[in-house]
This record gives sequence, structure tokens and C-alpha cells, in this order.
Amino acid sequence: MGFKFSFLCDLLSSLEANRIAKVTAADKDAPDIRSIGQWFSRHERHIHHPETDRLALLSCMFPEKRPDRVYWLQATSLARVIGRCLGLGSSRLSDMNRWRQPGGPDLGQCVENVMCQAENQICADREVSVEEIDQALDMIASRCRFSGPRVRRQQTAVDVESALAPLYRRMSSRDAKWLTRMILKSYSPVTIPEKYTLSRFHFLLPHLLQFQNTFEGALEMLSSEPMDKFPPRPDPKLSANLCSIALDYLRPRTGIKIGRPEYLKARSIRHCHQMAKGRRMSIERKYDGEYCQMHVDLTDKQSPIRIFSKSGKESTADRSAVIPVLKGSLRIGREGCRFTKYCILEGELLVWSDKLGGIADFHKLRKFLPRAGTLIGVEHDSPPQPYEHLMIVFFDILLLDDDICLRAPHRQRRLLLQEVVQKISGRADIAEQEILDFGRSDSQYRLEVSFAKAIAHRWEGYVLKASDEPYFPIYAAGVNNSFGRWIKLKKDYIPGLGDTVDLVLIGACYNAQDGTALTSLKHLRWTHFLVGCLLNKDAVLNCEARPHYRAVDVVNRHCMHWKLLELLNQVGEFHSSEPEGFEGFEVEYGQAGLPTATVILKKPFVVEMMGSGFEKPSGARYYTLRFPRILKIHTERSPEDAASFRELQLLAEDARSVPIDELSQEEEQWRKRLKVGNGLKGYIVQRSRSLSTESHSSTGSDSPGGSDTSMGDHKDGLQSMAMEMPAENSLSNANPEQILGGIEGTPAVFVDESRLSPRTSDMPYDSQVLAETQNSSNRRRFRHKDPSINDQNNGHISKESIQIPQGNTSAASFSGPQAVHQDDTRRNDESVNLPQTKNPSSLERPHQQINAPISPLTTIPVYMSGSPLEGDISSEPQDSSSLFLFLQALGCDKTKSLFKRSNPRAASQGALFGIALVNPGELPLGQLIHKIAKGLSRSLQDRKSTLPANGRIYFLDAVILRENIKPEGFEFCLRQTWRALGIKYYYACLRWKNNKSRDHGSAGPEPRPAQQGGNGQDVSDELSPSLFVSFDEDEILALGEYTSLDGPADPTTMSCTIA
Repeated sequence: MGFKFSFLCDLLSSLEANRIAKVTAADKDAPDIRSIGQWFSRHERHIHHPETDRLALLSCMFPEKRPDRVYWLQATSLARVIGRCLGLGSSRLSDMNRWRQPGGPDLGQCVENVMCQAENQICADREVSVEEIDQALDMIASRCRFSGPRVRRQQTAVDVESALAPLYRRMSSRDAKWLTRMILKSYSPVTIPEKYTLSRFHFLLPHLLQFQNTFEGALEMLSSEPMDKFPPRPDPKLSANLCSIALDYLRPRTGIKIGRPEYLKARSIRHCHQMAKGRRMSIERKYDGEYCQMHVDLTDKQSPIRIFSKSGKESTADRSAVIPVLKGSLRIGREGCRFTKYCILEGELLVWSDKLGGIADFHKLRKFLPRAGTLIGVEHDSPPQPYEHLMIVFFDILLLDDDICLRAPHRQRRLLLQEVVQKISGRADIAEQEILDFGRSDSQYRLEVSFAKAIAHRWEGYVLKASDEPYFPIYAAGVNNSFGRWIKLKKDYIPGLGDTVDLVLIGACYNAQDGTALTSLKHLRWTHFLVGCLLNKDAVLNCEARPHYRAVDVVNRHCMHWKLLELLNQVGEFHSSEPEGFEGFEVEYGQAGLPTATVILKKPFVVEMMGSGFEKPSGARYYTLRFPRILKIHTERSPEDAASFRELQLLAEDARSVPIDELSQEEEQWRKRLKVGNGLKGYIVQRSRSLSTESHSSTGSDSPGGSDTSMGDHKDGLQSMAMEMPAENSLSNANPEQILGGIEGTPAVFVDESRLSPRTSDMPYDSQVLAETQNSSNRRRFRHKDPSINDQNNGHISKESIQIPQGNTSAASFSGPQAVHQDDTRRNDESVNLPQTKNPSSLERPHQQINAPISPLTTIPVYMSGSPLEGDISSEPQDSSSLFLFLQALGCDKTKSLFKRSNPRAASQGALFGIALVNPGELPLGQLIHKIAKGLSRSLQDRKSTLPANGRIYFLDAVILRENIKPEGFEFCLRQTWRALGIKYYYACLRWKNNKSRDHGSAGPEPRPAQQGGNGQDVSDELSPSLFVSFDEDEILALGEYTSLDGPADPTTMSCTIA
């Protein structure tokens, strides 16, 4: 008889019923685990009965695990087939087609609703079995050319209706629902916990699927000796011993794909460093190609080479073009071949361009890799060029004759791979690799430098593999959860580092399968949204022409937080229209694969989207974000503020091109951003890139397109920690005029002594000197070599280097380098050549002496946090008060008065500047920005605050104190001076723009409604300031507003140029 399909439907129905219980359960998986355990206990005898086809049962239980079976049936075509199988009339067909309506149930539920109106009478001996279903699905899949070769060989003349009609007519309505979902390869909203379910089927099955990544191969191994004698669920005390015995008999087989290790995602450099757990690891370049697993069996004369794709489907015929390259690199049939029978390797298929001398874009693969013999999505691609050809990059070897390489540590597999593979220029290579010992004190810094270089070269990322661990953790006993797992490090995994751009959502449609998975959302009308760009942005802005949008992509529930999806449905309901007759704007579809919008959003949503780089979609002529995700909705922006189609293409070109001439600067910029990512964790989100000319800063910027980070839009993140500021009354009596000190011509410096380092004499010698600097960029090699180590050259900034008069708050001046750096020769080589200027007071005209500009270093408050000072460690923290006084100094009248003389243009716009000196060895850059941003945000929201409505705080490396700087020097009024200093010392710029009016007359924008961020919480209110972080070095040019001091000093009449 076999195993009844109704038994499996009992399990699926119980899991579906658990959805309510899972909402209130402390452990969300506990109800499902309990249901699965009870089901296996009830049916274990039937499952392992000799008449039960276990392959059929597992195939029905996990339909998505059968990539070799492709039915070529989507919901539309399947609905027609089911209607004919059941002989439905027009009214019942109409009921079944409710899955097409927005907010309607999925097709499976519609089938149940229709069939329950007249339930089939089923005899006990005629119930459908999983074996019958498996046979019918095999017959249907054999008709499709996209199915695997084994399935295709079983091709029969039966049609789909003839195969399915006997099943649907002998099923209950409930079972028919699950059969429909099975054919569509998704039991949604039910998800069966795979690992636990497989282990309940047989305790060895999850491990066997690693060696033979098909149910058929794993079950064959279970049926072999001695594993056929093992009980499916032994005593837990015996399972480890039985597993160890089974290992001696487990070996890969050519012709059956081997599984892949699990991997972890690194969310920052620090997170990656923590997951490495001090191990020695191989850092391999992650290539942007198509994974393939190559099996060579020289004993098989008919088909000695087989190639498997990532999904597990055999694709040898589609990848036959690389077989000659594979034979040549392995020296098959020639002297030097390192194996006589078997070999299994892993690699990545790429396109190499002889013209570029490097790897071509990912979309070029479409021209060389057909699907079932047909090139798909190439209608708008250029034909293959003579200088383009396929290339294989090998990165692992799993089997070599009788040597099971899976057991060997990665370093041995890598050496063996180098022996087996012969490199062929532009055709075959081995993945680029570097070794990093995470037990070293400077390992995090080295990883940071290396990853910044990878990003600058536009690599996809890194894959980290432990050098001393086998391919699968099953080969080692008593290991932790991270053992044997690879670590993937990509920039878009790190909050704030992905490619972002503002785009618009112009239309929407509903997918019943996705809608069923979101039953917790009430009144869900749309699940998919069309992403569009303006084609005629200039005409719309200048001539008020009718907007013309091009739909370039589509996003669904997997591309956004569920609260954003809910918000889009709630708000969009009031701004939607039927496409027919809508004349507000024109929409064209950029590619054939996009779904048709059932509604047009009359008021398009402006959304900030992030992706993993840019790609050219299948069948398209343009580039768009790869793996797009919506971060937030900008309710205050108009569609014209988003990137136009042309701007999107320019952004894509910029993101894809390697800046050869400015590579070192690019690497340094990414290093800075990686530091911020480490400090701010999940609270940092990169600003959308746009080519719009609108400035986000009240003082203007000479660097449009800079990559900024919006903090004001993440109020919940900035205020998640308690503010470490003193109580307002504790410092309320502080006199802002006293805060600046009484020494005119020197900067006000507020030193935070709460984070102090031990004395130099107390530190081990090896923690003061970094022996190697090969990974440092030439431009910044003299900088802090390791953020976690203070070396003898820059780690100890003594009190003598900052002249602090008596009192809690004081002015301080920059001193020469001798207090910090004792190597005068090296210091002279590394010093910045500052431009020489005349003292404006010596100019001939008398009015220049009256209004002569003064150095901004004598007017701008300076904050230093985490600076190591000589002497005993202070027992009383000064952190909070120092920051409080620094912020008060920014808003006091004397600062504003002096600032008008050093930076008249910025002062005329109601802005003020501050400087924060960074010592990463004591306090990471990200944490310092976070701390100041929190204090600034709180101060700006205080109605009594005297802070200006807009301004900037520049973060500079504290080693600038080593320069022989005279703060009163007039060269600091010049842009070129700050350009030279910025190259060496600039880290970031924190800009703010308050949304409430100030006393100085610079009225803020009108209060706007609260927005919702990606986590669904309110992220702004009417008094919330907007804070941005920019990493563009040109930001620092605003400190020097003059290009020459030879003209009159009055900013209203001067003939020289002011920045």
C-alpha cells in the first residue's frame, strides 16, 4: 500500500494550526518541534516499513529539495489543469480564481474551499499514497527540458491532466490543498524545520546529505552496511559512537553532488574578528560568478566529467564549454596528471576579458551559459566577443582517487589543489588567498586594511576558512557551533556600507503565495512593488512636463521589513488607481520579466534602497541594484528628489569602476567607514547616493555625491543608551564665556580624561611597536598602525603637547612635535608642507588691519576624547562634563563672535564648527562619533539650548598635534592648507541641521509627520534634529574660506574667492 499521503497532510495541518500558538510561545520553534516529534512517534513504524518508499516520502515532505524536477507549472496554468481535473463549472471556477484578487487566499486554499463544497467520497483502500504522487510528479517533470538528466530519461507520453486527475479525484479537500502547494514547491505559510525533521527520520540523515546532497544518494548510503543495522533513533548516549563508526564508511561518490558547509555572516570587522575566535584562517577572495562542482571519473568512458550547479542539478551539457579548460588545467591524459581515477573540485565560473586583462561583469556569463540549451535574457546583450571567454577559478578539492580530502584541514587541501591544478592564464586559476592569524594582537587591523583594499578593487567580498579545520565539522568531536563554518564578509552585510540610492515605487501587485505567508498582516492588498526612475526629470522640473517613469525592478516581502510592507499597504490604499485610464504619469517596463502592476500609485513612494552593488538584469539594457532592499520610506521627499534613470546609470558606473588613479585614497575612505561601522553597530545607515544638486548642509559643500550617514533618521538607535551627560542642574551655572577661557588666539580644547592608558614604562615593548607596515597605505603609513595598540610614535599624547591652564575648562594651544614624537628626522619627512602666507596685519591698507581674518584654530572649540595622558590615571571620570562643556562652547556668544572673523561665510548662514581629535587606540572612531552625536542630539532638542541650527564637527586624527602648528597662523584661513591636512588627518564630519527655529533667525523647516524606519519605530518627530556623517575629505575645505589673503579682508567687499 505504501505511505498514505493523508498522514503527511496531518503533519502539515498541525504545523499550520501552530501559527497562533507560536505567537505566544517563548520559543517560537517549540510548538512545531513538539508536533513533529509526536507525528514521528505515531508513524515511525509506517515510515520504516519495507513497503514504504522513503525517497518518495522525503520528496513529498521537502519538494524544494528536488531541483532535478521542474514541472513548468505556475499558479495560472495549474489552476486551469485542476479545474479540468475536477470538472468545475463556471461559478466554482470563479471561486477558485479568487487567488488572483488582492488580499485573496493562495491557490491551495482556493482549491480546498471549492472542493469542500462537494467532498469526494474516498474508500479506505483507495487513498492516495506518497508513492503514487511521486510517480506522477516524475512523469510530469520528465516532459520539461529544464529537469535533470535522470528525470528526463524517464520521459513518457502522459500529459499533466492525465497524471493529476486520478489524484485530485481521490483526495479530500484538505489533502488537495497540500498537493497543490507541493506542486508549486512551497508549503507556505508552513515551514518544516529541516534539520530536526531529517534527524527524526534517521539520526544520520543530516550528515549523509553533506556527503551525498540528494535524497537518493543519502538513502543508498543508509541502506549499505553497517548503517543499515543502525536504529533510526538510537539512545542519545550511543548516537555519538554510531556516528563515529559510520564515518569510516562515508565517502563521496562521483556523480552525486557533495553538500557545502554552513556559513556565518559577518556584520562588521569586529564581529568577524570575534567569530574567528583566535584561529588561523584563510581569507579567500569571493568571486562574482557561478558556483560549480566538477566531478571527474576516468573509469567512466562515456561521461568522465560531470558538472553540478549550486542547486545540485547536473548541468554538464550547459557548461560543456569549460570542459576543454578543465581537462587542460588537470592535465587529463597527459604527463603530470595527479590522479588516475577520481577527482572532485569546487570552483567558480567567470568570464575573462583579454581586452580588460581581468574578470568581466557577472551578466556576461549569460552569453556563455545556456539553460537547457537555450540562452536566456541575452536579447539586449552584446554577442560574445573574441577577447571574452569562460574561466574557472578553483578554490577547493574534495576527493583525489582514494584520498578523501574532506577529512584534511583546509591548509592541506589548498596545497594539494596547487599540485593538482595547472594555471592557464585567463582560463584557469586558483582563488586569491591570504593567511591571517587571528591570535595576533593586530589581526583586526590587518583584516580592516585588507577588506578596505578588497572593496576599493570592487571585489564581492571575502570567505574566511579556518586553516586547521576539515571541510565538515562531523570529522571533529566536541567542537563549538562555529567550528567548520565559513565566514562570509561582504560590505552590504555591514550596516551602512551597502550601495544605496533613493528610488520611487510607482505600482504594485499581489502574489497570493506571498500573501498567505503574511497572514499576520491584515488587509494586505499588495506584496510586490515596481521600482521606477524618471526618464524626463529635467523636463518635469523645468517645464512641468508629464512624468515618464521606467520600471527597472520589483521588490517583494523579502526585500523589506514587514512593518514597511504594512505601511506601504496602509498609506498606498489612499493613493492608488487602476492602470486603465490613469493619466497622471506614463509607465514603461524596462524588462519582460517584471510583473504587471494591477494598481498605479498616484503619489509614488520615495524609498531609500540598498543593494549589493549593481547588476544588469536579465533581458534589460540598464543597470540596477543587485539584491535590492528597502531601508526606509521618505515621506518628506517628492519623486523628483529621487535618482532619475540617467543618474542611476551614472551611480552604477561609478560603483562598478575601479578608481585606478585614486586607489590609495579610496582604500583609506573605506577604512574610515569600516571603523564607523565597528563603533555604531546597527545604528548607522548610509545616506542614499544621488546626483541631485540639492545640498543637505546649510553651509554648502563642494563635494556633491559624498557618502553620508543619516543618524537623525535613526533616533531610536541614537537614544537607545542612557545619555552619559551630567544632570542639567549640575552644570547649569557654568558661564559660557568662562568655558572658552581668557586667552584669545588659542583654541578651546576640552580633554576627556576618563579613558587613559597606562604609562609607557608599564606597557610591554611589543605592544608599543608594530613590526610590519606592509598592509598600511602609503598615504597614511605614519598613522596609528593598529587601533588597539598605542605605539611609541603616536600612541602617547602627553599633557605637555596640550598647554592647559588652571581650571576645569580652559583654552589650549597646539604645540610642536617634540612632546609626542622623538624621531625628528622621520617627523620632518612626514610633515605637511603648509602654504606660506603674509600676515594680513602687514598689508598696506589700514582697513585690512581692522577686519583682518583670524585663524579658525583660534575660534573653533576642540574636543579630545580618550587621549592617553602621562601621569596617574584620574580616578574621577571627566567624560560627561567635558562633552557637555564642549557643546556649550559651541553655542556661546563669544564663539559666535570670533567665528565671524575666521569663517564669515559660514557664520552668515548661522553655522558653527567644532573639531574632535580622535585617538582610535583609546576610543574607536565609530564610538566617538556615536557619543558626540548622542550628546549633540540631546542638546539640540533642549529648548534652552544655544547651539546654532546647523553646523559641523570635524573628526581629525590626534597625531596632528605632532605637526609644528602655530594655531594663530593665517595659513589656516586658506582652503589649500586644509586640503593638505585633510589628506593625512581627516576621518569624518558630523553635520547637523535642527528642525526647530533658533534665536539667531535661521528658521528651520516646517515640522513634518513622524516617519517609520526599517524597524517600524518612529524615527523622527517635529523637534528631532537631522544628523549626518560624511567621509568626503572635501568637507574639511569649509574650515578655510579663502583662496588668497592678498585682497581686502572684509567678506562683503573682498575680491579674493571665498570657498
